[in-house]
Amino acid sequence: MVVVFSTENTTPWWFLAENGVHLEANMSSLLLSDLELARLESPPGTPDTQLVVQLAQRMLDELAMAPPISHDVAASLRDVIRIEEAAMPWAGYLARAPDGLVITLRSSDGWRRKRFTVFHEIEHTFLPGFGVQVHYRCDPTAPLNTTPARNPTIEALCDIGAAELLFPRAPFCDDLAGNAITFDLVEQIADRYDASLEATARRVVSLHSQGALLIVLEPACRPTAPRELPLLRVRSIQASGGWPYVPRHKSVPDDGVFGRALQGEVVDEIASLGNLTNPQIAQAYVSARRYPYLNDQGEQHMRVLALITPATSSLVNYGN
Repeated sequence: MVVVFSTENTTPWWFLAENGVHLEANMSSLLLSDLELARLESPPGTPDTQLVVQLAQRMLDELAMAPPISHDVAASLRDVIRIEEAAMPWAGYLARAPDGLVITLRSSDGWRRKRFTVFHEIEHTFLPGFGVQVHYRCDPTAPLNTTPARNPTIEALCDIGAAELLFPRAPFCDDLAGNAITFDLVEQIADRYDASLEATARRVVSLHSQGALLIVLEPACRPTAPRELPLLRVRSIQASGGWPYVPRHKSVPDDGVFGRALQGEVVDEIASLGNLTNPQIAQAYVSARRYPYLNDQGEQHMRVLALITPATSSLVNYGN
């Protein structure tokens, strides 16, 4: 059975596919997103995360650029007619204007953060529904009453795709191969890809074949005790491999590797992580630095970024 689709046909494609209906190719420009088409073309059960990576690679192949990838050129390839800026609480959004797709960025963000946001919004154009609703890249620190509702799964897919576009996998792995994980290396890589340090460190973790851990720490109070003196606490983590659980908001001692980094010391050493993890890790290679940043209100926040790798491997391999 063959069905030729038109704009008036509202039958869900998945219902037809499950009932043995052959989907004519010309429906793709009318109903299906790039991700939905990729699902149809791929073996059943292929994860969306894998499909998003493949779609990003197709785009990179079409761009045929060496890093840093131009976000302007990439956006134009997805029919984005302009990129604007505005004062707003969220990092960016994609919307359809009368004359075409428009990406709007938070004007107070730094250049390199804006680049990641553009790539994130570009990724929305590959996913279902991008043309019929506004898509926001929301800032978790923005007040809840100013943050539009969003689909966490969709946003996570867009972050994955954005990382693939900002940090093309093959050259990134080549840049990392045979090098020890330190923030000296991360700084060099960030400059090459015109990316933020935190985004670069997260990409390093995601491609580390032996397992790595990124911990982001800031001076803060416990959420349950807002009047206490602030201590250096875990804000977020990203891990690959079998690292133990690291609880958010966990405090660390002032005289430990992370506290010393907050005081401005350059930390590159084998050290204990103390009681930060359960079970405890007696020895790991820790590279940590203090990297202050400005929030969307222009206020400076102290921050420590720490990359942790197994103590047994000073040189590591990276997989494609």
